[in-house]
Amino acid sequence: MSSAVDTSDSEDGGRQKQAAPPFSNGKSKSKKKRKTLPPQETINRIWSRFSAEKFSKATVILPFASKAAQNRDASKPPKAPQPERNNLLVSEDYERAVQECRARVKKLIRECRRVNMRFRDPDFDIDWDLKWGKGYCLNSLGDNKFEIDRQAFASLTSNSPKAVKRVHEIFEHPTFLKDKIAPSDIKQGSIGDCWLMASLTALANMEVGIERICVEWDTKIGIYGFVFHRDGEWIQVIIDDKLYLKSPDWDSPSVQRHLLEQTDKEDVETEYRKTYQTGSQSLFFAHCRDANETWLPLLEKAYAKAHGDYSSLNGGWIGEGVEDLTGGVTTELLTSDILDRDEFWNNEIVKVNKEFLFGCSTGLLDGGYGNRDGISECHAYVIMEARQLSTGQRLLKLRNPWGKGKKGNWEGAWSDGSKEFTPEAQLELNHKFGNDSVFWISYEDLLRKYQHFDRTRLFMDCPDWRITQKWISIEVPWKAEFEQKFKIVLKKESPVVLVLSQLDDRYFEGLQGQYTFRLQFRLHEVNSPDEDDYIVRSHGNYLMERSVVTELKSLKAGTYTVFIMVVADRNTSRHAVEDVVKSQCRRRIDNEKLAQVGMSYDIAHNKCAAYLTSKTAARKAQDKAKARESRIALRRKNWERRQLSREIVRKQEKKNREKREQKEAKGAADAKSKEKKEPKDKAIQTDDIKEVALETEDKGIQTESQSTSSAESDITAIPAVLEATNETDKGVQTDYFSASESPDTPETPKSTSVAGSTSPVPRVPRFYPGGPPPPPPPAYRSSRKGSVPRPPPPPLPGASQGQQYVISDGESSASPISDFDDMYSDDDPTLKPRVINTTGAAPKPKGKDSDDEDGPEPWNAVCIVGFRVYSKDENLEVRISEDDDDADEKSDTEGPEDEGSEADIEDGGDE
Repeated sequence: MSSAVDTSDSEDGGRQKQAAPPFSNGKSKSKKKRKTLPPQETINRIWSRFSAEKFSKATVILPFASKAAQNRDASKPPKAPQPERNNLLVSEDYERAVQECRARVKKLIRECRRVNMRFRDPDFDIDWDLKWGKGYCLNSLGDNKFEIDRQAFASLTSNSPKAVKRVHEIFEHPTFLKDKIAPSDIKQGSIGDCWLMASLTALANMEVGIERICVEWDTKIGIYGFVFHRDGEWIQVIIDDKLYLKSPDWDSPSVQRHLLEQTDKEDVETEYRKTYQTGSQSLFFAHCRDANETWLPLLEKAYAKAHGDYSSLNGGWIGEGVEDLTGGVTTELLTSDILDRDEFWNNEIVKVNKEFLFGCSTGLLDGGYGNRDGISECHAYVIMEARQLSTGQRLLKLRNPWGKGKKGNWEGAWSDGSKEFTPEAQLELNHKFGNDSVFWISYEDLLRKYQHFDRTRLFMDCPDWRITQKWISIEVPWKAEFEQKFKIVLKKESPVVLVLSQLDDRYFEGLQGQYTFRLQFRLHEVNSPDEDDYIVRSHGNYLMERSVVTELKSLKAGTYTVFIMVVADRNTSRHAVEDVVKSQCRRRIDNEKLAQVGMSYDIAHNKCAAYLTSKTAARKAQDKAKARESRIALRRKNWERRQLSREIVRKQEKKNREKREQKEAKGAADAKSKEKKEPKDKAIQTDDIKEVALETEDKGIQTESQSTSSAESDITAIPAVLEATNETDKGVQTDYFSASESPDTPETPKSTSVAGSTSPVPRVPRFYPGGPPPPPPPAYRSSRKGSVPRPPPPPLPGASQGQQYVISDGESSASPISDFDDMYSDDDPTLKPRVINTTGAAPKPKGKDSDDEDGPEPWNAVCIVGFRVYSKDENLEVRISEDDDDADEKSDTEGPEDEGSEADIEDGGDE
């Protein structure tokens, strides 16, 4: 129908023609068709513009804060980044952090007693943050997981804390740590940190697990000090005793207050606080089962402060939590990958709480659907004990960190109340049925129901384990490959644990950027770098991306190389770091959250500051050496060109001189032979007339400047000759003119060009008494219409002004070196053709394809990785391959500095 309508309109003239734009002369401008490139050139162009020319990464968010910290004393220079402390005992770094934390806590206790005040943490003041509605201690940068406003405070359904109180205001008889901590005391709060609760359960199942990270406290002052393991080293965290509550304060409007006011209670306010704001059940986040125990909510708060806020704890892996609490090393295991299940039981599972800690989960790879006989999918569980009964039955004791009765517990064989749990088995296992979220499961059902295990090796109880680590930055291409990055020098045979990790971006949530990375590495002998000659390799993790691990029970002394590969994945829906900072600073107001997360970001990236400093210095030295080599090569090239041009001029002059001499010799011989054949006229053969010798000069070497002495001699000699010739016969004039010129023909002015001359012609200057000579005759022009006189040949390159000459008939215009091939070679990289813009359009910016103007920025992935080696060799060394190679090259090239060749210093002013 539409086509019929269009046709009728065009025939009837109903459709009006669109008016032509102004200054178009009524002609429609045809769109120029874009030139298509060949397929291979198109593909090459795509890849040439796919990645950034130079990869870079923001390593400092708060440069002014870093400078202020470095330059507190203006008289002292900035401090260089401190190198890593290598080959320390694993317990040594832990003891350092504990000593620093205790010293700092004791100092703050003395200060609080001096001013008679409880401790208030200015860096993580959750009370002030909640009352002013900022939410910096709850939400991550750019995230609003928890609603902070008065409307949310009054609502019963809003998932956000409503008030903040101190420990002595919440608990009637607060106790920080009891004599014995039971794993069943841990209960998860209103945030998805089951992975952390499972890690704490595993730690509480050890004898002194929790006590190792709670190092110093004072319940009266309200100050607590903890230590955690972060990116290969122990850090300290100090907090006050303020905690979040589920219910709002009495002064705020709430449904609970309205209900209590309807009762006949005498002191409604006291009743309200006792009912809704007292005991462990009133806490919003994690809490202990004991109504007066406080270690769990305070430890969770310290962990949240270390990461910046509570929202950063939402979601994680048990292995990462155990690493942060113990300093161990976690390996990801899939049930389907276990080769020998009996060996897995005998060598690993039964060593739980001694050498290993285990966490398990299921449904993660499939996204989670529901439950498996009571076991919740996508939920973390912890293995607390492994036992083999007298009947040979292998059982494992697991706990659900929810701590909410039987929800999420196993309901199959060997669960509470099952037929398999006979009284004899219950007595042998010392197990009591209850609602503590602890259950038993058989080894076969464990491997059948759980898909994923996090196995963490412990080093704290092994006093002879040592740690050595190095941190570097790696530019990650789109197609990753293995590259040699580290060297290990082992002085004696030892068991080793190799760990390749990246920065824990949970500490700077919101500034992770667009790229996520997956790590792999291989260990080779130093002389066997081939791909298939590795000793051991890591297997990429499916879920845990923070680190990959491999273990060797024994490694012989020697030098080994480590090849690593980093694979990057880009999520363009996430914001780049610089875009986040730009967005946060757009209003140019106080932004405490950006300052907090930015400081954590700077601390994390400062790990590779020493490497980046040395790499920058090495790159500058390399660029300087390349520039110097290029400069020397350019000067050498220019020097060779000048020498070549001078040689060309010398050869040309020699060739022309030889031809002139031959021409002159031939002319002299012809003159002699002519003189012998034609006798002179007797009329002029008198003694009164003097012979005048006319010097024949070649036109090719005539110059405008003549010597004064030659001009004067010619002027005085010519009149006598003219007077004698006037009295003679006309025939004598033939001696002064060429054979082609006759006295009857008019004199034709000669052109100054020497290209058409056939023989040297003697010219007799004329004398004009009483005035200067007339101006020279005009140059000869061709009679043909439109002809243009031929311009003189260009000067030779490199020839000075005194070396220029005009080519005469007796000279050759051909160069002794054909077309100057040696001077202007196509292989010269400095000769690049200039692109001529014939369209008149503005040139396109470099590095930006017109087709991708609205697309994402070029690929620019940089990953900060650290390589850690645990061993029992006190002399072990870990080196960065680049630094090691640079040191070798420097030792090989030691000697006096090259002052440059002759080309580096000759004719330096010509440039």
